[in-house]
Amino acid sequence: MLNSILDQLDQLSSEELSTLNKAVVRMAKAKSRFESVAKGASLYEGQEVQVDHPKYLGMKFVITKVNRTRCKIKGNVGSFNCPISMIVA
Repeated sequence: MLNSILDQLDQLSSEELSTLNKAVVRMAKAKSRFESVAKGASLYEGQEVQVDHPKYLGMKFVITKVNRTRCKIKGNVGSFNCPISMIVA
């Protein structure tokens, strides 16, 4: 399906491509927001998690506070705010 769409892109005008780009970006952001809300609903204070970042690979953290888009986490390296999208439960 994606290949057929990509083959047809050269037939679109600049205005149509711009409209298509806006629609794709809007849909990608909406899906990201939905996934973040769903993931945030499953997180709770006291939960042990990991962070998806090379600097903190394999380190365990404990959630001390859950906000709308970020969590405050605490570990051996200190405490900091982390985006929900980077948290691995």
